[in-house]
Amino acid sequence: MKRFLSYFLLLTILVPGCNPDETIRVKDEEFFPLQTGFFQIYAVEEILYTAFNPPEELMYELKAEIVDSFANGEGGITYVIHHSTRNTQTEPWTFKETWSARRTNQYAIETEGNTSYVKLVFPLHKGARWNGNLLNALGEDEYEIQSMGSSFEAGNGISFTNCTVVNQNNESNLVFKDERLEVFSPGLGLVFKESKVWNYNCSGGTCSGQINSGRYLKQVLKEHGHN
Repeated sequence: MKRFLSYFLLLTILVPGCNPDETIRVKDEEFFPLQTGFFQIYAVEEILYTAFNPPEELMYELKAEIVDSFANGEGGITYVIHHSTRNTQTEPWTFKETWSARRTNQYAIETEGNTSYVKLVFPLHKGARWNGNLLNALGEDEYEIQSMGSSFEAGNGISFTNCTVVNQNNESNLVFKDERLEVFSPGLGLVFKESKVWNYNCSGGTCSGQINSGRYLKQVLKEHGHN
């Protein structure tokens, strides 16, 4: 994990600090920007846990780029997003998968493969709650806007301004943990994501606290722009 820390320290020179008291009034849709050519590059930490192998620790960059758009059946526009990865800044990008995103008057929606998630609900306001799985066949998953208008500290001196913080879940017990958080900033979109979802090793009604299977993910915006 030490190599993760050294990597994220480098990001402090790439992402400007923000005044925690600085609040700017912006339109709701700016928290979920959609325009062909817009791209975001993230630094990603990922740990994969399996029952019979040591944890697999990964560190890489993820690029999300809007490459196309088309009219959808809702009378709006759907934007096609290509996800690519690379291990270091000097390596070429390798295409990984295609997602899509769209906005309606009510929702900001992201589709991962064939599964759509409601990422934000409009109008944005603190305490708003909704079912993130409203548009898919998965079970109900209540999201809540935890805070709005404040700076968010992403760690290692990195901060973002005027953020909307969405708590997707915050559940933990002796058997499992499911904690998921996403942070959006105007003009930048998703700037921070952290997910801790795993099961603990349990046998005979006793759980050891050792992770048996699951995944940790941390994703921090380091660069954005428009091609």
